[in-house]
Amino acid sequence: MIKKLPFIFSLMLSISLASQNTNTVNIDWSFNSTPSATGNANSSRTIEIGDTVTWNWYSGGNHNVKSKSTANESFESQFFGNGGTFSHIFTSIGTNDYICSPHPGTMFGTITVVAEGTLSIDSFDMLGTINMYPNPTDTNLTIDFKIQNIEKLNIEVFNLLGKEVLTKQISKNDTSLLVSGLSKGVYLVRITSLNGENSTTKRFVKI
Repeated sequence: MIKKLPFIFSLMLSISLASQNTNTVNIDWSFNSTPSATGNANSSRTIEIGDTVTWNWYSGGNHNVKSKSTANESFESQFFGNGGTFSHIFTSIGTNDYICSPHPGTMFGTITVVAEGTLSIDSFDMLGTINMYPNPTDTNLTIDFKIQNIEKLNIEVFNLLGKEVLTKQISKNDTSLLVSGLSKGVYLVRITSLNGENSTTKRFVKI
C-alpha cells in the first residue's frame, strides 16, 4: 500500500492542476471548409488544452480529416459522407494543420492550441455549478449539478487518446456513473446539455 501512495499522489496532483473546465468546438466539414469561410465552416480555430474539436459532415461527398505531418498532434478520421462526425481532444500546446486527403485545396484548416485559461470562460459557469467526485475513484463517479432550467445532461467519457469509452444520460435523481470497468488512468468527461448549446469537459482519475 505504501508503494502505491506516490503513484496515487502523482495522479491526484496532475488532476488538480488540470481540473479547469474545457469546451467543445464544432466545425462544419465539407467542400469550401477553409480558414476564410464564415460561421462553423471556418476551419481554423484557437482552443485551449483539453478542448475537443468535432468535425460534422454536412453535405455530399466522401471526406476525411487528417493532420499534416507538421502538426503538433496526430489525428485521422475514417471517410464519411453526410451525417458523419469525428472528434479529437487536443492535449498539448501547438499548431495543428489538417486537410481532407482527397480535397486538400478546398478543405483544410489549422487548430491552434493555447494554455488553459487563455480564452473565454465555459458557458456553463454562468448558469450554475457542476461538481464531480470522488476524484480519484475506483468504482463510482458522481456528477452533481445545479444548473438553471436543466434537469438532464449527456455524459461522454474519453481516454487521453480521444476514444469514447463510456456514455450515459444523467438526471438530478441519477447522478452516479459506474467506472469500475475502466482501466486505471486519467479520463476526460464531456458534459453536454440535451440541446447541445452548453458543454464542458472535466477530468478524473480511475484508480
